[in-house]
Amino acid sequence: MGTMFDTSLRIDAAGPRGIPIVNNLRFLRHNAWYALDHVATRFPGPVVPLTGGNGSVVLLRGEEGARSYFTENDVFERLSDGIFALPQGRPWSKMFDAVITFNGERHRRSRRLLMPITHKSAMDHYATVFAETFKRSRFARTDGEPFDMAAEFVDITRANMLVCLLGIDVDDANVELANDVARLLRAFQNPLVLLFRSEAAWTPHGRWLRHLASVYDRLELLIERKRADDARRDALSILCHTVDDNGDRLSTPEIAGELHGLFSAGFETTAMSMTWALLTILGTPGALPDTEQELDAAVRESQRLIPTVPFSLPRRVARDIRVGPTVIPKGALAFATPLLEHHDPASFPDPEVYRPARWTGAKVNPYAFLPYGVGQRRCLGAAFADLQIRTTLGLMRWPSLLTTEVDYVIRSGATAFPGKPVLVRTGPRAPAPGPVTGSVRRLWAA
Repeated sequence: MGTMFDTSLRIDAAGPRGIPIVNNLRFLRHNAWYALDHVATRFPGPVVPLTGGNGSVVLLRGEEGARSYFTENDVFERLSDGIFALPQGRPWSKMFDAVITFNGERHRRSRRLLMPITHKSAMDHYATVFAETFKRSRFARTDGEPFDMAAEFVDITRANMLVCLLGIDVDDANVELANDVARLLRAFQNPLVLLFRSEAAWTPHGRWLRHLASVYDRLELLIERKRADDARRDALSILCHTVDDNGDRLSTPEIAGELHGLFSAGFETTAMSMTWALLTILGTPGALPDTEQELDAAVRESQRLIPTVPFSLPRRVARDIRVGPTVIPKGALAFATPLLEHHDPASFPDPEVYRPARWTGAKVNPYAFLPYGVGQRRCLGAAFADLQIRTTLGLMRWPSLLTTEVDYVIRSGATAFPGKPVLVRTGPRAPAPGPVTGSVRRLWAA
């Protein structure tokens, strides 16, 4: 546990009272509620330690904090050298190496080699796939049978990832592969896997490593098959055949790591972004968007109000750095705080109110709205995710909301899901059986 939190570190900054290791673990387990209850209105930052005076874990708030986290890459360790380090010398040792974890020249190289998957010709292909996937979904039916919209969005997003990212069919074996890739990071964030690292077969970490090796073996076969084929329009085929101006190309282990990064950043997160967007649209009387501009505003407002990823991945400080008046010590873990920025009344008046009109013609500070990060560390898949969300919701004939009690639950310390199924029904629209309730209302005022 000490390898993750160095509770001996000191910092000259105010924060919540308590025992550092206890506060750190409480934050990892319940980060949204911990931050809202103990940090949001009491400690404006830009640097807030989870325990006052202790430098083991800090939150970076406001423009100064976000700018440091997202742009000062050389002052942070690579995630795959620290928290997400894997045993070296194995075929799968680079599975946590990706553009999302790199710094400096490695980050720039990976970003350069990945850019072709976002070119217009590729995006046009993705849009066609998104529309075809929607037509096969339960949202396109009119049978009136209730279904869980969150689970359906997961199915939609998984199918889109398989076809657009991997260029493979949506069959049982490939669905299992997609689920296994997505589970890697989620399972790794289990404290028993993350904090107690033993390769022994009977340990949680040892079992996770065997799962990792199995996923890598399947991805390696797929990558080698794609290399042998002619270039196609799916992202994996593009990556396998991309050569930059220097003759550089990605190796098989590098491509496997990037695929894992793209799945981790864009699968369940995109599905939940659509879930929260549809919930706010259906749960707000008179809020059904009629135009593309109104839909865009509704999506942005949902991403602000109910962030799918309330806090960033942690970054380890590689040397003492100053953010505002505070020096953060080498070894501290730093988190950016999208949830707190999105609910800052200085940037968004009445922050708990769902108000899509606030986005009409508005210019928002990019460091105040962080659904995909900002600057060099802005998610490379942001355009892919945005296109998927707007294509899917843009084709929708708005269903009726049947479930009104909805909890905002963080799974594995990263992504916000509804606590239980959220049922909807297609066909003739009916008013909701009542106002939306549940813990989501802590973020979204009635």
